[in-house]
Amino acid sequence: MHTTEILIIGGGVVGSSIAYHLARAGRGVHVIDRGEIAAEPSASWASAGGVRRQGRHRAEVALAIEASARWQTLERELDANLEYRRGGNLMLAESDADAQRLAAFVERQQRNGLSDVVFVDRHQVSELVPGIAPQVVAGSYCPGDGQADAVLTTRAFASAAERLGTKYLTATTCDSLVLDGRRITGARTSRGAIEAETTVLAAGAWSLKLAAAVALDLPLRVEALQMIRSTIAPPNLLTPVLSSLGRALSLKQLPSGAFLLGGGWLGDLADNGNRFRLRQQSVDGNWNQACAILPSVAEQHLERAWCGLEAMSSDNLPLIGRVPQLDGIVLATGFSGHGFALAPAVGRAVAELIEGKAVAEFDGIRPDRFLR
Repeated sequence: MHTTEILIIGGGVVGSSIAYHLARAGRGVHVIDRGEIAAEPSASWASAGGVRRQGRHRAEVALAIEASARWQTLERELDANLEYRRGGNLMLAESDADAQRLAAFVERQQRNGLSDVVFVDRHQVSELVPGIAPQVVAGSYCPGDGQADAVLTTRAFASAAERLGTKYLTATTCDSLVLDGRRITGARTSRGAIEAETTVLAAGAWSLKLAAAVALDLPLRVEALQMIRSTIAPPNLLTPVLSSLGRALSLKQLPSGAFLLGGGWLGDLADNGNRFRLRQQSVDGNWNQACAILPSVAEQHLERAWCGLEAMSSDNLPLIGRVPQLDGIVLATGFSGHGFALAPAVGRAVAELIEGKAVAEFDGIRPDRFLR
């Protein structure tokens, strides 16, 4: 039997950020993870690593703005290389009709407090991305956005948490939450029971089954989201992270020179939802979309494709906070493929919630919007 103040189930980027912020506040924390930290097939292992404010739902904007400021000094704070680059985020329009939609989109971003988001014309897009496809007519550009390496970041948060006293139990399966009346008192694991004053469920794709076993019916589904990496291209062909209206595409160039492709293309779940199988149709479709928007991608070859298992909520917004039915538990799950960038702010805010403080940033994403 282990006993701790706070048990965090899931050592991904969100769970490890929460652990770091709690440990920094002097709390006793245990983290369990079914594998190693940021290992296959977890979402933190497979994340595209976008650090984005542009295009956020208004319920996430405050967290995104806070996180963006934190990212600029996070490498120094965690004493680690995160491969963070503030190269901007550029959403493209490939028709006059899409350009009009993009102009309205820019106005909404500015109303949401993102004052640095600007509309750029074809000439300005070409200056930002030399070699962009000829059909691109305009863009929405957020220069303060960027990218980082998800695996390096997750492990940096975990290492920083451990230096502050957090105990990590990896290769440890959570078999079930422990329910006593209407209170969660910890978890049963492959290493025995762990008793905790507060349990944080941050297990991503594995949160759904654990919650269901204690009658928490979370509006989540698990998807295998695909990523592709190309062979090494010449450096500095692409600085901002690219997307385009009408295309399922996220495209960036890594420090190594390789292109990294995503955009929500799906693989198939396997092994009772614990593994994935690639879909060749998705691989081909994702690659062709990238080549159509940036022809220099077509000069490379596909080096590797993989999937990460993501917990997707019914409204594509995370579930963060306490739940009305049960005491002793906090949810931090359902990030729907775009939680990586928010992790520094989510970690701070969940730690403050557990400390008993009011966290207004969770008003639009609390679980009780579904679990009343």
